[in-house]
Amino acid sequence: MQFILELPGFEQKIGAVSTYANAYVLNCIVVEAINLLVDSGINPPVWRSGNAPGGDEWNQQFIDRFKNKVRAL
Repeated sequence: MQFILELPGFEQKIGAVSTYANAYVLNCIVVEAINLLVDSGINPPVWRSGNAPGGDEWNQQFIDRFKNKVRAL
């Protein structure tokens, strides 16, 4: 495992490259899955970040749609 960051006063390197690579690959898989669904005429429910403008309002449609199926909502 390759660590890339050194902090002054801290003897151990941090910031594993694999973490960044895994996040990138996972996001690529999500993007391609959505692309394949859209190409097949399916409009998948994609949540917007709650930190993005309008995110909570956008996500409310999915909470309303799935609240009877997902207890955590």
